[in-house]
Amino acid sequence: MSSRAENGVRAGIDLGGTGVRIVVADQGAELASRTLPTALFSSIAQEDRTLELANAVRQMVPDGRTLLSLGIGASGPVDSTRGVIENTDTLPAFSHFPLVSEMSRLLEVPVVIDNDAVVAAIGEFHLGAGAGSRRMLMVTLGTGVGVSLLIDGQPFRAANGTHPEGGHIPVFGNAIRCYCGLQGCWESLASRSWLQQELLKVLPDVAYASHDLPFFQEQCQRNPPLQALFHRYGRYVGRGLGTLIMLYGPDVTVLSGSAARLYPLYRQGVEESLDRSAGFAVNRNIVQSSLGDAAGAIGAALLAAA
Repeated sequence: MSSRAENGVRAGIDLGGTGVRIVVADQGAELASRTLPTALFSSIAQEDRTLELANAVRQMVPDGRTLLSLGIGASGPVDSTRGVIENTDTLPAFSHFPLVSEMSRLLEVPVVIDNDAVVAAIGEFHLGAGAGSRRMLMVTLGTGVGVSLLIDGQPFRAANGTHPEGGHIPVFGNAIRCYCGLQGCWESLASRSWLQQELLKVLPDVAYASHDLPFFQEQCQRNPPLQALFHRYGRYVGRGLGTLIMLYGPDVTVLSGSAARLYPLYRQGVEESLDRSAGFAVNRNIVQSSLGDAAGAIGAALLAAA
């Protein structure tokens, strides 16, 4: 008879500002996945949110298999020690209550939580574009901008043990004030949210999420303002990347999140922002995520297995 561990599966959840992605995996191999709109949880009472989430996980466990653990990735700030998300601005439905302890009680398994960029980086390090890296920088371009650095597979932490919010660094001289309190914050102009908002001005009848890279490549060929927008976005992304790459010195930088799939359209703008004088060059080994939108949830499942 198989033991509990041999018959077990692990679940991972990626809590994003737009979607909640859930995966059930066996040794990192995805068995089932599901994405729920984050807005769904805002529409129900707080005491019912964890129950709704726990039920969604429970329903995805294959018949005859046992859930061993759950990992959660969430846009920060995240207090991983207390198991509490502290991000009222982009994750109000899941912030400031004991999400981890409640999920553990409902599912009767160990539950861990970390920053969404950390879990995405763990997924890519073990199963994707960061395999073999000694110093891997992960940047997620989604509703916000997430940043994580893995050194030999372990997340870099601040002196107090928290995860540095690398998406909130001042890189612009504009007057836009981010919810983090900074003016000229990188996230305010480098997130997928900003790109999607600007695309609506150029292509008002096009739904961003419904189209892939070839569609936008074709549109750029006949729409110079659209091509210029992607170039500008690339320069915005590159401004922050240049700072982080210079400081952290990664051997590879992995771009993840929903805007990463369009990287070929804004790569030139990124590279222009990385131009430096001789002797100050930075490593331009920048690649797209191999796991795509699944990186965070898969990484969360791996985090729980550690």
